[in-house]
Amino acid sequence: MTPDEVADASRRLYDAVLTGFEGGGRLLEVGCGRGGGAAFVLESRHVDEYVGLDLSNEHARMCRDRFNGRANAHVAVADARSLPVAGGHFDVVFSVEAAQHFEDRGAFYREVARALKPGGRFHLASIWRRAEVDSPDTFEAAGLRILDHVDITPNVVSSLARSALLRRQIVESLSLPDRYTALLMSWAGVRGHEAFEGLASGVLAYERFVLGRA
Repeated sequence: MTPDEVADASRRLYDAVLTGFEGGGRLLEVGCGRGGGAAFVLESRHVDEYVGLDLSNEHARMCRDRFNGRANAHVAVADARSLPVAGGHFDVVFSVEAAQHFEDRGAFYREVARALKPGGRFHLASIWRRAEVDSPDTFEAAGLRILDHVDITPNVVSSLARSALLRRQIVESLSLPDRYTALLMSWAGVRGHEAFEGLASGVLAYERFVLGRA
């Protein structure tokens, strides 16, 4: 698989996560990272306003640099448990491969419900231990209801397997200390490392939800 094909696979992932969202309105991303996912979204859809939030100062800086000059894009450092946004402001909130790192997902979901307009949508994709996937009750307690829920683990494993060599080569090219290399190999989903093997064995699940404000 070539770098362009890996980028296409990432675009397809975001298209799958944002199923039903064709653009327009105000868009909030929680866990924006370096802005790669947001770039896919903003390349393919017009939005009136994009706000990206991330706990990492470095990630937020890189995301700001990526969208420098785009007047409708704003990035800030924030904790998912306390989003620095007005209530009822956003048409869509999305979060991809971030929620598994949040210390209190219940607080995060409550904040998402607060940030959404009535009728707004929350598009969530994350990696869970299969026995610990958040339940409808968890979402309902936060003021959200499940509109769509799909386990996309087989698709993700297939895509990671096809790009395993390239992902390994990219991590190895960074020439990092061994203690970081193993962590990045797992983060990148390289075969033989924790994330890939967990998904492939069924211990982990990659699931996407579309939720509405209750």
